[in-house]
Amino acid sequence: MSDNLFSLQGRRALVVGCDSGIGLACARAIAAAGASLVMSGLDSERGEALAREIASDSGRSVHYRSVDVREEKSVETLVAAAAEMMGGLDIAMNNAGIPGPAAAIQDLKAADFDNLFAINVRGAWLGMKYQVPAMLAAGHGGSIVNLASTAALSGLAFVSAYSASKHAVAGLTKSAAIELAPHNIRVNAIAPGPVQTGLLHNMRVNRSQAGHAPPASVPMGRVAQPEEMAGTVVWLASQASSFVTGSIISVDGGVIAA
Repeated sequence: MSDNLFSLQGRRALVVGCDSGIGLACARAIAAAGASLVMSGLDSERGEALAREIASDSGRSVHYRSVDVREEKSVETLVAAAAEMMGGLDIAMNNAGIPGPAAAIQDLKAADFDNLFAINVRGAWLGMKYQVPAMLAAGHGGSIVNLASTAALSGLAFVSAYSASKHAVAGLTKSAAIELAPHNIRVNAIAPGPVQTGLLHNMRVNRSQAGHAPPASVPMGRVAQPEEMAGTVVWLASQASSFVTGSIISVDGGVIAA
């Protein structure tokens, strides 16, 4: 297999939810692999500075647009703007997510449950709802990568709504993959284990404050860095994974295998 299969040269990518953490690491890697890029998140001032930095480092066209993934019009406007700026859309990553509170299932508040699903699940669905037509219009296929979690592949006590939301993302991913396979639009998800991000910190603080024990340890004996998720995402975005669709790929240091 030649190295050029891993290149994203000439491709047009949108990363949703990349102000920090996994999304930011993947945005950097996608641009470094050769794609033009639109980044999106909630922090316009920080995001625009990051876009300028990534453009300078990669030599690619990089722009930032704000988005609230809970709001359909905001997502629709983002995808339309991205496709217009780049002349189409070939790659999309739906990364926006929150951990939600740590609570026993009977103590979880309905408002917290609804907000978590609005961001983690509805946000991913809205992303695909508008990304797919943009890819179909281009007529060249495409690759969509969603952010799941090892919590999509097993239960996780005291964060049941978060686990349920990631199971839902996995279901959306698999179903969309089947629908879009005839159009050569591939849909996959990564399932990270513990990654050194604000989300992991918040989840662990929430669990500790609620008096719940931490989850089982990682067989590799450490937490991942966000950059360790990026290689899998670039691979899924590239032609090197041209026959991969509907997969939920664990990047977890052995958590699910244990």
